[in-house]
Amino acid sequence: VKSESSREMLTGQRLCQSKSHQDSVLSALNQQRKDGLLCDVTLVAGEQKFHAHKAVLAACSDYFRAMFSLCMVESEADEVTLQGVTSVGLKHALDFAYTGQILLDPAVIQDVLSAGSHLQLLELLSLCSHYLIQVHKSLCSCANRGQ
Repeated sequence: VKSESSREMLTGQRLCQSKSHQDSVLSALNQQRKDGLLCDVTLVAGEQKFHAHKAVLAACSDYFRAMFSLCMVESEADEVTLQGVTSVGLKHALDFAYTGQILLDPAVIQDVLSAGSHLQLLELLSLCSHYLIQVHKSLCSCANRGQ
């Protein structure tokens, strides 16, 4: 097995990688979503509609990957109504899908957990679990200090 440097010396090939490309592409897709540009699906939760890109959704969710790539009615639909997901939960889930970040607080955690579970956003569920553990630890330490 030749090392990377041996191959470089023999072929002149070198893997060059941008440190900002992934973030800038995701940021541009998020801006397109916010502007309603080049979006190919509208998700509906409650009474609210959200524009999105099927490719982005399918890339981070097995639920959406199955929905858009299998022979399901939704794969060709321009608008998809999601049952069992609140508009608050969907908004936060989409924000996470497009940024990798989420601002959690007690007022939204249940909606976000439900949406993350329903839409199979595993990274989001992991962050919610971590958040709940930290909140629980914080509450327990405050309660113990009060006694």
